[in-house]
Amino acid sequence: MKTGKAEILGLVAGMAALVATPAQAACWNTDAVAAAKVREFETMLMVSALRCRNTGKDFLARYNQFVRAGRPVLTRANDTLRAQFSADYGAARGLNAYDGFVTKLANRYGGGAVGLDCRDLADFTEAAISASGSMEQMERLASRAAIQPDVGRRCPVSVAAAR
Repeated sequence: MKTGKAEILGLVAGMAALVATPAQAACWNTDAVAAAKVREFETMLMVSALRCRNTGKDFLARYNQFVRAGRPVLTRANDTLRAQFSADYGAARGLNAYDGFVTKLANRYGGGAVGLDCRDLADFTEAAISASGSMEQMERLASRAAIQPDVGRRCPVSVAAAR
């Protein structure tokens, strides 16, 4: 069988596409999405605390208290995200993808949190201190702050049949 030039070019292009894209098998499960929401929420508070400190509504000390109290949950969220990016891109590129994700979050909030002023953000920080021991409570706060992380394909959710 003779292989034509067009067939070879098509095969090469197909192989290049497989190498250039993340693994299709990796999807974002509910834990990974929750981790992304919590990470984005924490980043929003961090950037906002720095932005608001000179506005008369300085909550930087309270934000730092939140980080200290929430360290186990925040660490778990970051570990989950690193594992997700490694599953998506492989170990070598996964860390770079995670760093890019975090940088994109910080840049998003550099101009402020849409619809929230410094007083609102200080209130969220107070609530975060109270919720800092629970991933679920912190995820709910992120949802209240209208955080919808820009993540990859979400895993299908199976619902058990009711009896």
